[in-house]
Amino acid sequence: MPSTVYKGDLTEVSFGHETALELKHNFAGSFLFKHVSTDSNANTSVIGFQGGASSLPCESGLLRYPVGMLVGCKISIVGITNFQADDSHNTGRTYTILEHKNHSSNGTQLTVTPALKTGIVSSSTNDILIINSFGAPTFDANMAGWNITAASSSERVLTDQFLGLAAAVTLPETKVDLKRYHIVGLGRDTAIQVPGRFLNEGGSFEVNLHNPRWLYYCLGMESVSFRANGAAETLYDALMSNTRTLGAAVEKGQSLITVSGALEFTDAANPLGGADAAAAGDYILIIDTEVEDIVTHREGTTATGSAFGAVNIEGDDFFDTTQKNEIRRIAAISGNSIFLDDGLCYSHEATAKVRIIRYQGDGGGATYTGSPHRASTGALTYPISRLLYSRDSLPSFAMEVSIRRRDVEGAEADVTDGGATDPKQLTRVFKGCKVKDFSMTADTDAALRLSVNFDSAHCYTDTGRLETSAVANYSSGTKGDRYKTHRMFEETAKDAVTRKEAGIEIGTQKPFMFYNGTVVIAGVNVGQVVSFTVTGNTGVQQFYTINGAATSDSATDQVPFGGSRNASLAIEGKTEYSMDCEIIVDDPVMYHKVRRAVDHPSQDGNLIRLSFTKPGSDTPREQLDIILDDFYITEAPLPVPEDKGVIKSALKIQPKALRVVSRDTMLHS
Repeated sequence: MPSTVYKGDLTEVSFGHETALELKHNFAGSFLFKHVSTDSNANTSVIGFQGGASSLPCESGLLRYPVGMLVGCKISIVGITNFQADDSHNTGRTYTILEHKNHSSNGTQLTVTPALKTGIVSSSTNDILIINSFGAPTFDANMAGWNITAASSSERVLTDQFLGLAAAVTLPETKVDLKRYHIVGLGRDTAIQVPGRFLNEGGSFEVNLHNPRWLYYCLGMESVSFRANGAAETLYDALMSNTRTLGAAVEKGQSLITVSGALEFTDAANPLGGADAAAAGDYILIIDTEVEDIVTHREGTTATGSAFGAVNIEGDDFFDTTQKNEIRRIAAISGNSIFLDDGLCYSHEATAKVRIIRYQGDGGGATYTGSPHRASTGALTYPISRLLYSRDSLPSFAMEVSIRRRDVEGAEADVTDGGATDPKQLTRVFKGCKVKDFSMTADTDAALRLSVNFDSAHCYTDTGRLETSAVANYSSGTKGDRYKTHRMFEETAKDAVTRKEAGIEIGTQKPFMFYNGTVVIAGVNVGQVVSFTVTGNTGVQQFYTINGAATSDSATDQVPFGGSRNASLAIEGKTEYSMDCEIIVDDPVMYHKVRRAVDHPSQDGNLIRLSFTKPGSDTPREQLDIILDDFYITEAPLPVPEDKGVIKSALKIQPKALRVVSRDTMLHS
């Protein structure tokens, strides 16, 4: 008998980047956006879309997003030609999406507030509409599409990444801040109840670290070094025989770039013969040798080392600068324009070189692709070395969660409410998530563990089963699942290539264990460490703003009240790091460092390095180095134990900054 209740074993959790979507007039030769109508009483306007092409963010006027997914997002307009009155650069105007619907013949329609200043007009040359990244999961170019019938839709976003080795997840479940009022003359009972804020707080999970990807969301910056098996020579030219550069300079956070020519694996580098064009799902490497400091409290120096990315630097090398090399997944390609799945960490000049990389299967694939691979011996081919560190902002992310009663699934688009293949699925996507604080812990009994606490701004819910009545041109009233979930190991990461794409290549799933780690404090390899915990606080706070309008509310609204009761901003504050370390005392040096309040500046090589390497019979292998910069040891007690056994000291350490160096097979965190 099929289960009649929801169970944890039929729960799926995945996540993905959020990124801005820049929609330029006439991309794909046909796209435009238009001011359709204005409701002056409600202070709203309707923006519609036209044109586009398959496998791009817009096709036949339909944005490639699930209906309602963009509610609560902010948009801005670069109005060069026909939208000058709403140009964000000159007027500072931004808009909030209150409603996101698809019309059967008129394409996607976004209701925004406040009302546009521009009259009823369509975009023209150089006009651009930008959907800001916060709360906007990356679109999926392979989304099968929208249908007026919910049961025939197959909508999704690019939340296709493996969460990690997590046994449990606490979700930022929606809570209503209910306002209750007692009125004089109406007795002792509550007279009026009005819902206030919608809160999506308190999300958390703990993973046994098999790779450092979540530390990207904890710290915010990522640069890479791409080298063949750790050799000094770069692999760049092996990936693409023709030199390509950016078509124009790009700014930090930008997610739409151009290249100087066709982006393809060409004859000279392609063992399959002929040109092989890049496609959605491939990765683009931006090679930028310009050096940037990774510290803010002092000027970077290369006196005792070199910039990360310039040479083959490992975690035990001193460096405090990095080249601005970075990798992004290609979400879509339109001519020489590339839509990225995540905003860039750095600005780049037009002279920066670009190369493409494609994941291949168990053998690492054709050499020309540069596909990273882990052999059964643990050895890595074409490994990625990455540097993670903190700067001015954190990336937001979206988390997809689905629960179902039974493990059945119909065809691509036929999950009808009450049908034979109906799993009674409930799907939610928590949008606008940012890490508030985190901690990394290891002891002599387990794996290296990372605990993350986060809040969300909105919770999208698949409401296809509530479409009980037909809405002309928008819904037929046929109930069913609109959203097609990512079933991780049944579909999303079911083979060697897709496991790499999801961030869990075969063989890499084992976590970093305590017995493969070393701890170095102030240049001393501490051999008697019992446990350590590194904590970090990002200072992220949610803010609510007055941005409401006269919006309707129905059961099928993905985010009720146009998201006007939800947090509209999540802003980073000051960062703080600390480390607690318990050691078995075998030397008096630590006590003397506290007694004298000795500073340990990193430029003198006095770093704290927590290093973990996965086991194997060959090199190079997966490695993770956690580095604490410029620190004081503030406590080193020496208690006399009651049991007359070993003396342990609980060190408390206060660093200025934290960074992570890793070597693995992920192209981008």
